[in-house]
Amino acid sequence: MSENEFDRFAGKYDAALVGAMPPAAVEDAYFAEYKVAYMAQALPRAPRRILDFGCGTGRSLPWLKKYFPEAQLWGYDLSKVSLQAAHDACPDATLVSQWDDLIDVRFDAVLAANVFHHIPPLEQLHALSQCCRVLEDFGEMFLFEHNPSNPATRWVFERCPFDVDAKMIGASAALAMGRQSGFRRVSLEYTLFFPRPLAFFRPLERWMRKIPLGAQYCVCMGR
Repeated sequence: MSENEFDRFAGKYDAALVGAMPPAAVEDAYFAEYKVAYMAQALPRAPRRILDFGCGTGRSLPWLKKYFPEAQLWGYDLSKVSLQAAHDACPDATLVSQWDDLIDVRFDAVLAANVFHHIPPLEQLHALSQCCRVLEDFGEMFLFEHNPSNPATRWVFERCPFDVDAKMIGASAALAMGRQSGFRRVSLEYTLFFPRPLAFFRPLERWMRKIPLGAQYCVCMGR
């Protein structure tokens, strides 16, 4: 999807996302918090500076503020209209739409929350390499994507209006891309196994992360 198309969806992103889901699966805040909580559990030390790559309207930024209150928060997105909404969501974050504004900044952690499938396939490796270059030594990147092997995920993805021109990225392809991007350590875990009606099973998910059936997956990459 182009920058202008994301500008068009900026004011109704959340509504479009909810509209693509069956009612039993709607947990907008839970999905956003889950990724940040996962980061907080995985990081070996508190990060000083975090980049939300492809931050969009800022869905992750308030959660990053909650879990990492001492960190400097940055957001990058091509859509200037989305960044206006992100500023409202987290006024303390530094938000930029030009990558050149980041090349001299170094981050302890980078989050890419369901962003890379919107990047044209031939540009994905370059984008991931850029994220690697702005990480501090021993920094960590967390790349979350939809799992094409999960039928429910595919059902939602195919009905989401801002995913209409996107193509899901398989976990093995994401792993290979991480290894080609300059990261020293690359690992994969699956997430989001139980929808809201089965939420009482969610404590079990920490032991299920190698099972390729979660609705999403995370590729964790260390520099």
